[in-house]
Amino acid sequence: MKKTSNLMLMVVAVLFAATGCQKIEEDIDVSLKSSGIVTIVNNWKSGNATFECKSAGGECGFAFKIDEWDEYLGMDGTYETMEGNTIVILNSNGKTFDWKSEYPVCKVIVKAGRGAYIYSYPGGACHDEGLIGFQGKGISHVSFCYSIPIKKIIAAKFVYTDGVGEYFGVTDGTSVFDSGWCSEWFLGVNDYPSVKTIPLHRAGVFTSDIGTITVDGSGDITINLDKGLSLVQSSLFVGTERDLKAYLSPYDDCPAYYNLPWIHRTSGDLYFFDLPNL
Repeated sequence: MKKTSNLMLMVVAVLFAATGCQKIEEDIDVSLKSSGIVTIVNNWKSGNATFECKSAGGECGFAFKIDEWDEYLGMDGTYETMEGNTIVILNSNGKTFDWKSEYPVCKVIVKAGRGAYIYSYPGGACHDEGLIGFQGKGISHVSFCYSIPIKKIIAAKFVYTDGVGEYFGVTDGTSVFDSGWCSEWFLGVNDYPSVKTIPLHRAGVFTSDIGTITVDGSGDITINLDKGLSLVQSSLFVGTERDLKAYLSPYDDCPAYYNLPWIHRTSGDLYFFDLPNL
């Protein structure tokens, strides 16, 4: 089942009025399995998706509403929005559901009876489970507030040794520089976090693979060098291409990898990068 919304870009976020909120009732477990932060509104004023996201204080920028919720069968299915997001409803019935979204969601508004539960996800979320309606009543509609994700890339430069000498290494990938060491050494960038494995090569010797970088399901990164090789120092970049090109060394036209936004390490764990907020 596919449904399409009218694209509605929110111009500004409206602060959520303190009146109309109350503490969670002790006899209603509104969290269930949900990871969202729950706010209760006793008397929710319904409207289109943009109106509801503004009322809830959503700052994501876009909104989508699934209306006329089936109180017996739920609304399992795939819902496509005009700007390209795909929202999937799973394990639903008249009172609860799980969801997934290709774009990060900041709030989900679940209307039931006269009130609503607002599930908030600071930093954005792409899935959740166990959402319920106001006071456990039958759901009437659900509004999603979400943003278009910013495209990020990953690149790395490092120093390694074979026990005899020390050498520079870089990531394979798409070249985005035309001069300097970053061009001559074939520094490559890849999409993050969708890429899962990136070959590594000795700087300037593109055909000589010396290991890989792996990206796990949480976005964390590990440098894996071939047997007999070990890291001396490592520099990792994760961000936008604009940021990569905005912080260049004064000596050439290449990134200043020893400064932010690069993560530059000369001691400690040179191999593993825990990146929960990127």
